[in-house]
Amino acid sequence: MRFASSHLKPPFCPALEGLGLADWDKNVIDQGGKVKSLDGKIALVTGASGGIGRQIAVRLAESGVTIIAHFRSREECAEETASAVRAVGSEIMLVKSDLSQSEGVRDLFAEVDKAFAAPLDILVNNAGAGSLATIAAIDDIEIERLFRVNLKATVLLTQQALTRFNDGGAIVNITSMSGLMAQPAGFAYGMCKAALNSFTVSLAAELSSRKIRVNAVAPGPTDTDLLNDYRANESAMDLLTGMAALGRLGTPDDIARIVRFLASPESGWLTGQILQASGGMRL
Repeated sequence: MRFASSHLKPPFCPALEGLGLADWDKNVIDQGGKVKSLDGKIALVTGASGGIGRQIAVRLAESGVTIIAHFRSREECAEETASAVRAVGSEIMLVKSDLSQSEGVRDLFAEVDKAFAAPLDILVNNAGAGSLATIAAIDDIEIERLFRVNLKATVLLTQQALTRFNDGGAIVNITSMSGLMAQPAGFAYGMCKAALNSFTVSLAAELSSRKIRVNAVAPGPTDTDLLNDYRANESAMDLLTGMAALGRLGTPDDIARIVRFLASPESGWLTGQILQASGGMRL
C-alpha cells in the first residue's frame, strides 16, 4: 500500500470554449480544470497501473477525486500512476492485490478499510485479462483464467464495494466492443465482456433504489500496451485502425473522459447503458 498527496493545480484547458460551450464550461468546470460536482469524492479504480486505468485515475483526480488505485504486479508502473495523480493535485492510495483470487478482493478492502473511514462514491471496474485463443486452441485453464479475472473478480469486488458505497454514487464497468460483435480469435474474452454488459444492466436495475447509477464503456481498439504484439505488423495495425469510422485508434484519454462524465452527476439520467467508445465501429 502507498499513500501520497500533493497540492499542485493542473493547467486549465480551454478546449470547450472553442466548441461554443463556454456557459456549460463555467458551470461545470472551474479554472483549475475540475469537474466541480466531483470535487471531494472517493473513487476505486482497478487495473490502474497503466493504459486506460491510469488515465481514468488521472482524469478523475483532475476533478478533485481522491483515488484508490489497484494494481496486480507492476509496482513501478503503479508508482508512475501515483506521480501523475499527485501532479494534478489529488491524493492517491496504491493497493496491490491479485483479483484473480477470491482472497485478493478481501485483501484489497482490508487495506482500504485501514486508510478510509469515508465511503466510496465511484467504482471503476477496469482490471481484466485478454486472450486471442480460438475454439480449437483454448483449454479449460485459459477459460477459467478469463472468467475468473474478467467476470468473477468484478462481481465479487462490486459486492464488497457496495457495502462501503454512498447512495447516489456511480459504477462504471470497462467492457469491450468484443462483447458486442463476433470475434472468433478471442471469443472467450468477448464472452466475458458480454456477460459483464449483462451484469451492468441487471445491477443498474437492482441499485436504482439507492440511486446508484451503473453504466459500461465498451472501447474499440485502443492504443495501449495490449497492442504491442501487433505494432510490427503494418497490415494488422491498418486493420485495427480502419475499424473505426473516425479512422484512428482510440486513446486511453478518449475512454477516460467518457468515464469521468459517467462518474459525475452531469450524466445523472444515464444508467444501465453500454456506451460504445469505438470511434464509430460497425457504422
